[in-house]
Amino acid sequence: MKLPGVFSFRAHGAPRWGLALLMVPLQGCAGIGAPSFPLAGAYFPAWLICLFIGAVSAALLRLVFLILHVDGLLRYHLVTYLSMGTMIGLVGWLLLYG
Repeated sequence: MKLPGVFSFRAHGAPRWGLALLMVPLQGCAGIGAPSFPLAGAYFPAWLICLFIGAVSAALLRLVFLILHVDGLLRYHLVTYLSMGTMIGLVGWLLLYG
C-alpha cells in the first residue's frame, strides 16, 4: 500500500536522492561529543575555559597597555581588546585541545 502525499519519498515531485542529498551536511557530526572535563562534579565544555582565558588575558593586556601608555594610541578599544582576547582564547584552544 502506497501512502499518498507528504508521507511518500516522492512527494511534490522530489526525487528519492533529494532526501539523501539533504542529509550530506549532517555527516560531519561526530557521536563522541565535545571535549569536556569534570570540575567540582560537573562537566564543563572546553570552550568555556578558553573563553575565560581569552577574557582574562584581554583585561590583563588592557592593564599592561595602560601602564605602558599604549592605550591612548589605540583607535577602536572594544574591537582591539575583543580581537586580542579572541586570538589568545583560540591559541589556548589550539595548545590545550588541538
